[in-house]
Amino acid sequence: MTRRAYCRCASVRNFDYDRAAEKLGCNRRWLEDNISRLPHQKFGQSPVFCDCELALIQAMFTVLPVGVLELLSADEGQEMRAEPEPERVRALRGIRPSGSRRSAAVS
Repeated sequence: MTRRAYCRCASVRNFDYDRAAEKLGCNRRWLEDNISRLPHQKFGQSPVFCDCELALIQAMFTVLPVGVLELLSADEGQEMRAEPEPERVRALRGIRPSGSRRSAAVS
């Protein structure tokens, strides 16, 4: 298995931070700050992105409301997985301090 099995580019064109940010419509700084979580290639100290990696980044951060998922599953005739429901948020009055963090031996 190759490390770039996801790549379907006929000819790989690599983009630097500036060009990748332009194509994604985000700031260069965001790419730099999140590089450890993003698919990319690294030659020396310069990360680069191909079109397939930019598509993966877009998919990673695409948000689909529940109504859209229902429409898609009805159109395709297939059952799509909805995102798991978020954990229930506890009421503020139910939150209590955990106790002192101070050591008992402090003089």
